Amino acid sequence: MFILFVRKINNKLIMTTLNEHSDYISSRIASIEKSNTKWKTNVIDTSHQDFIRDYGSNVFTNLIRNTFTGTYVKKFKCSDCGAPASERCHGKGEERPLLLKRALEKVWPNTSKPISMKIIVIAFLEEHKTTKFTLKCHTCHVNEK
Repeated sequence: MFILFVRKINNKLIMTTLNEHSDYISSRIASIEKSNTKWKTNVIDTSHQDFIRDYGSNVFTNLIRNTFTGTYVKKFKCSDCGAPASERCHGKGEERPLLLKRALEKVWPNTSKPISMKIIVIAFLEEHKTTKFTLKCHTCHVNEK
């Protein structure tokens, strides 16, 4: 299920959709916002490219795995073939590093100023709401790549 909404990007109105996991993402973001014990580290004077290279394939991969747990994934069927879902799929053109780049550009345009990891994490998860992020079986996920 997708929900249509309009947002402004570069002074242009763009029609986009929320994916079926958007409400769940919102609930996870709310949990992160309430937490005073996690994501407290501040980052400063690091280019977006270096940040993505250093954190994109480990911290943010684990974030997605911990956000969309195995228990959550098992509740869904593959969005392509209907078999039991087993993998998280960002989709072509919406890969994790690109979502992280978009999040960083929105919340941390001036890298000379400090920013907390919490703000980056929340922005990264927000980016997932308007993508084709879905859950798939292993075969369909591999075939997409």
